[in-house]
Amino acid sequence: MQSEANVESLRDQLKELGHVYTIERENLLNTIYSMDGTYSLNELFLAARKQDAIHAKSTIFRNMDIFLKSGFIKEYESSGKRKIYETNYL
Repeated sequence: MQSEANVESLRDQLKELGHVYTIERENLLNTIYSMDGTYSLNELFLAARKQDAIHAKSTIFRNMDIFLKSGFIKEYESSGKRKIYETNYL
């Protein structure tokens, strides 16, 4: 689980990027901070569903850019040009 400072940072980043803060985005941030090592979007989705953080895979796709730009996650290319992600503990 992330700290209150990270929730505040998420709120600030969302405002700066012109997006609205939602509890679903905060729940997704909780899931991101619960992930270990690198993970795929599908692994993130399965973890988020298990935690009842989100209901649809499209939520992941709509919000990844926000979490990348905000610095909460890092994106890498693995073999075969597949993208993998890693939590950036700010």
